[in-house]
Amino acid sequence: MSEAETTLESEAAEIEPEPAAEPEAAIEEPEAEPEAEEPEPAEPAAEEAEEPGPAEPKPEPEEPAAEEAEPEPEETATKESKPEAPPGEPASSTVDGLTGGTIVSGTVKTKATHEVELDLGGGRVGVISQRYWGDDPAADLTRECVLGEVVNAAVLVREDHKGRIVLSRLWAMQQIAWVAIARAAAANEAVTGTITAVVKGGLSCDVGVRGFIPSSLIDVEPVKNLQALVGREVQCRVVEADQVSGRLVLSRKAVVRAEQRKAAKAFMETMSAGDEYTGKVVDVQNFGAFVDIKGVRGLVHTTELAWKRVQHPSEVVSVGDEVQVRVKSVQAPKQRVNLTMKLAPDPMTKLEVGELITGRVTRLVDYGAFVAVNDDIEGLVHITEMAEYRVYHPEEIVLPGEEVWVKVLAVDRKRRRVDLSISQAIAG
Repeated sequence: MSEAETTLESEAAEIEPEPAAEPEAAIEEPEAEPEAEEPEPAEPAAEEAEEPGPAEPKPEPEEPAAEEAEPEPEETATKESKPEAPPGEPASSTVDGLTGGTIVSGTVKTKATHEVELDLGGGRVGVISQRYWGDDPAADLTRECVLGEVVNAAVLVREDHKGRIVLSRLWAMQQIAWVAIARAAAANEAVTGTITAVVKGGLSCDVGVRGFIPSSLIDVEPVKNLQALVGREVQCRVVEADQVSGRLVLSRKAVVRAEQRKAAKAFMETMSAGDEYTGKVVDVQNFGAFVDIKGVRGLVHTTELAWKRVQHPSEVVSVGDEVQVRVKSVQAPKQRVNLTMKLAPDPMTKLEVGELITGRVTRLVDYGAFVAVNDDIEGLVHITEMAEYRVYHPEEIVLPGEEVWVKVLAVDRKRRRVDLSISQAIAG
């Protein structure tokens, strides 16, 4: 009995909620249960989607359209907050058919401290604010332009609340500058700019965009006072240009060197053998010294440094010395100039065979001793001419630095040799 009562109570409990939903709902529930159990994977969902489908297709597209339409103002607000982006992104047309990044020209229509209006023609009006005028965002624009002046500016693909096209003069200047830089780099030509500041490792140069000149590329000679160059207008060659990263490396040294070479080439055409100049020693090598004469580098061979015997050019000259030179020959096609420092007459012409003179022993060798009879002439006293008797070693007779009398036996100007004798000088 208790189990039956429990069953009746449970049935009654099930029947009690049904009257609240009405008997029809009770009949629908069992029908809905089998339908929900059978097609849990997809069928009931498909049927339900098919039933409301005809009525809901219109609202469904409308809702996404409304949802997509709502973010548009957000994108517009983003563009307004970052108007610099358009030139680097795909541009969308404005109401006037202009696209982002397009450089247009207009005449100054009105001007105020904070903005300038441009007449773009065709009834279109553009506006440039302080922010987009130049490098100084707080510049007084009434002093930056005059009415009627033609100004280039780039379209920023948006309009302000007055329906004016927003423009950027700064962006246009940069775009024009990058185009000029690319052309100059391709043609290996110079660009003109102004030194704006001394920065770490070199100078900052404004060529429409900011460029960097490393210290090693400022001039041919090291510059001690870089601050003295600030404000000067200079010409530079493009070493590296990357518009994407904004990296621009310039070389003033290349332009200076090119100018020097051009001037040197013109000067070389005026040089001829026999001309004398004052030059500066710029390099010393084993075979001679290079002397700079107004940009022209000439070589003074070791044999042309002095009348005396020279073992190494450093015995006669050093880098930085100013010397007098004479042009021996000019080879314009090869850009070569041969020089000599032998300006005085050959001292060997003053020596006469048979004369007695004094000299100083400079060095000893196995076969004799070298004696300098003056600053430019050095002769050899052979070991057989050192004494009337047989000498085995030169130091038996003389020592370096000792002064002796010698007799001139022979003079060979071509081979630059002078033969001397101590024994014959003593014998008279």
